[in-house]
Amino acid sequence: MEASPRRRRLRSSLRRRRRSPSPDAEVASGWLDSLPPELRNEILSRLPLRCAVRTAALARAWRRRWESVPSLRIKWPAGADPDAITGVLRRYSCPVREFCPSHIGEASFRHSDRWLRLLALRGVQTLSLDFERSDEESAHTLHPSIFSCRGLTVLRLRGFPDGPRELEALIAASPLLEELWLLFIQVPDNNGEYLQWEIQAPKLRYLFIDQLLDYGWEISDLPSLEEADINVAMYNTHRDFVKLMTGLGSTKKLKFAIPPEDVNVVEGLSCQFNNLKSLSLQTSLHLFSGALSLFCLLRNAPNLEVLDIELYDLYSVEEDGEVDSDFLNAQWTDDLFSNLIRVGVTHLMCRLSEMCFIKFILSKARRLREFHVCLDEGCPKSNEDAVTEFVKYRRASPRAKVFFSRAEYD
Repeated sequence: MEASPRRRRLRSSLRRRRRSPSPDAEVASGWLDSLPPELRNEILSRLPLRCAVRTAALARAWRRRWESVPSLRIKWPAGADPDAITGVLRRYSCPVREFCPSHIGEASFRHSDRWLRLLALRGVQTLSLDFERSDEESAHTLHPSIFSCRGLTVLRLRGFPDGPRELEALIAASPLLEELWLLFIQVPDNNGEYLQWEIQAPKLRYLFIDQLLDYGWEISDLPSLEEADINVAMYNTHRDFVKLMTGLGSTKKLKFAIPPEDVNVVEGLSCQFNNLKSLSLQTSLHLFSGALSLFCLLRNAPNLEVLDIELYDLYSVEEDGEVDSDFLNAQWTDDLFSNLIRVGVTHLMCRLSEMCFIKFILSKARRLREFHVCLDEGCPKSNEDAVTEFVKYRRASPRAKVFFSRAEYD
């Protein structure tokens, strides 16, 4: 049945009202349009990418503003549409400050080739690539455009799908690189042996390596290095630790795990860590070899101020070994601990060797201010017994305070 003329006029009026913005909306749109371009850019640069793209609906001046905002960070959450990422990169016209997708599954490997081609054109500065593979044998070679990203200052790689030579070339092709993260990189082996490859980056300031296995990397030329965090669960039998530590000689802050070997792995180390202010080690004070390696490093770090030790023992130990007061006193030199102001020891089991070490530092470190002790959950001593023993230790520094805690695990 056909609507009456009056009803048709009413519907037409309602449609016009819906299309026409409210007075408040017109005022807000005009205010947004009147903002200076510099302020619009500042607002957009602080927003998450999705929010920045959605500002195109705010007002006419914002319609395509995000496409030309300098230093926009392109980050994506898990499950993002890879085609949407490609679309954003195609429309964005400025250099990319940061590109960081959540992770790249096998289904998105082919999309990553498009991203790298566009990122090379946009002069990406911070690049994070997190590759997830369900099958370790599945092969994917990165697009050669990645070697054209010469403006990189930060590179984070996880599950890098190429071989060691490609990774070596990628790092060497980034002359401005300041930060390098290598996380669980898997490289093919050659009959159980890994090819040696070098990390060369003259401007690198921060190096982070977290690996289950030692994949043959070597440090060649890192004269600007300020901080290094090296965490490898199992080194290969041919690893030259003296060469490795020498390559880290310029660092100011170092975190390193001393492997539980039967020998002092850094015996003969002559490199002086004159810049080193903070040292964090994973080691065993019970093992004679571990204690020797520790003191070898300490003697070569005359300006060390902060020492943190995370204790670990891979084997159940019934009796204490050779690390006792006599051994520790034999390591003493007049300049040892001369600048040490803070020490932390975690996972303490209160073995004789560990207690002797704490007693030794407290009695020798003349500038010490803080000594933090954290008992392991499995430590047989009660909190009261441990504290009672610590209180008895003589302190060379009148300002030294001991802070006590016990680890608790769920």
